[in-house]
Amino acid sequence: MSERTARFVLLAVLLLAMWGIVAALPETAYVIIGVLGTLGVQRARAWRNARRTQPVVAEEATPDVVAALHRLVGNDRGVLLTRLRDDLGAADTKTVRALLDAAGIPIRAGVRTRAGNGPGVHTDDIPTPPPAPVDGCCCSSDANTNANSGSERGAEEGLRVERIGQSGYILRDPADTVRHHTVRGK
Repeated sequence: MSERTARFVLLAVLLLAMWGIVAALPETAYVIIGVLGTLGVQRARAWRNARRTQPVVAEEATPDVVAALHRLVGNDRGVLLTRLRDDLGAADTKTVRALLDAAGIPIRAGVRTRAGNGPGVHTDDIPTPPPAPVDGCCCSSDANTNANSGSERGAEEGLRVERIGQSGYILRDPADTVRHHTVRGK
């Protein structure tokens, strides 16, 4: 007898046993239906979540070549492609050449640097960085025009705490001359 046939026979025996129990005690049908329904819902949710969380291939962010060039050039006359490759973590210089071509930065066959001579980017070919923002705020919103942002009066004394007896305090606010707040201590 094959494994498939054995499973079928076992399933048939279990179904007949369940039918006998339900025929003898009909209330158990509610419990059995509840258990089977719960298992079905759990399997359906697991299947749905597995389909939703398919491994999504994330696109690798292209490195900022201009920022890397500005970081590496320092006071030198240029940056070699091998040094730029090491900084960007690229596989080879062909990848670096493709990134430089995409950024529109020309590559010279011979660039003299402190690290040596070879193909690279000369200082004259590196684009200038964008100007730093003039204002202190980098956001694109307008200036704050709320009426509550500026105080017309200068700094004041602040809250004063006066003790009353053994367990009371009076908080005096110089801005509020009419009310005095009494706080009971411990």
